[in-house]
Amino acid sequence: MDGLPPIRLLIALADGRHGILSDESLIERIAPPYYLFKDHFAEVVLATPLGGFPALSTQMRRRSHQDQLAQRFLSDRHARDDLADTLGIDQIVIDDFDAAFCIGTADDMQASDKGSLVPTVRSFLESGRPVALVPGWTLDLSSEKAMSGLVIMGDNAESSILAAHALLKVAQERRNLMASPI
Repeated sequence: MDGLPPIRLLIALADGRHGILSDESLIERIAPPYYLFKDHFAEVVLATPLGGFPALSTQMRRRSHQDQLAQRFLSDRHARDDLADTLGIDQIVIDDFDAAFCIGTADDMQASDKGSLVPTVRSFLESGRPVALVPGWTLDLSSEKAMSGLVIMGDNAESSILAAHALLKVAQERRNLMASPI
């Protein structure tokens, strides 16, 4: 990137009800974007609504993961440390990041909930930064300011990796546009 600092990406995990992450395939959703970003020398920061180690369901911790990236994540000490030491969403400074990749469900994204990701998603978009939402959420983006950004949404088995590729490319292009003289 010709002297520019590395792309800095936020992976935000929405909490399920009662503080337990509800998506049973969470590791399979985190691992593809996490390693795509890391393998492209991006800085990756993980965040949850309240920070710290996310409460994973017992079933998830006991599941045998068939996905190679999930197995890589579970055997990677640095990745597990990143997950264990997530920032709280209130600690996120939008200007420190080029883009955000959000994992969760619409049920987990109520704007009135403490630690909701909705205000953070809106702030990224209002500042012109791209956001990927996996699975895709029903999110009211009626504010004209929110339309300054780009939303990438998906909700199938390939959504995590495809959205991650798109988000990384858009973040790189946005960075190049901002760095080039007009």
